[in-house]
Amino acid sequence: MNSQQHLRYLFAVLALTVVLAPSLTSGQMGDIARPIESKQLKCLVCKASMAEMEAAVAKIDPNKKVEVGDYRLDTTGESKKKKKIQYAKSEMYLTEMMETVCDRMDDYAKARYKKTGRPIVMKMMVDGGMNPDMANVNFVQEGDLNKTLKHLCLEIVEDYDEDIIRMFQEEVVKDTDIRLCSQVAKYCKDQPVDDEYEYEESEEEEGRDEL
Repeated sequence: MNSQQHLRYLFAVLALTVVLAPSLTSGQMGDIARPIESKQLKCLVCKASMAEMEAAVAKIDPNKKVEVGDYRLDTTGESKKKKKIQYAKSEMYLTEMMETVCDRMDDYAKARYKKTGRPIVMKMMVDGGMNPDMANVNFVQEGDLNKTLKHLCLEIVEDYDEDIIRMFQEEVVKDTDIRLCSQVAKYCKDQPVDDEYEYEESEEEEGRDEL
């Protein structure tokens, strides 16, 4: 673990300690949310996992190429089908990405929005700092320390690895969360995750306006 990873880990542990500790004053940060049903949780983990994959692919230089194809030689000694493709679309890269993406679930925690009770798996660290939306949720305190999230991610990747590779090899990669989690795996209803998040945010804003 390098120094940057270690710092991220310490911040995440500190954040979880603060939000999960019972409050001695208002009780708002210390309130414990009820557990999330297994079907809902699998949907949320699936969406978060696909979002992490899309973010990882977006960071790869599109000009980076790799040779792929059939390396059998023809009569002239040249490969018949060898060609160059974007590295981010190669099966080699996508397989490596799927092998590591579930480790990122350690950065997430189960929670519910205070105003609506809607469940979420929240990323604790964003843009190098604590997620500012943490103030809008109550966290689910469970004995597994969120190991369930990583386990579910691994299960999803194992069951749908071929579908994931196929989606990320398309010319335009988008809406992978809806396509995999709703249409292929049937974990979620056919509702875009971004629309759901904006809905939650607007509810919180409405609550602040009422104060």
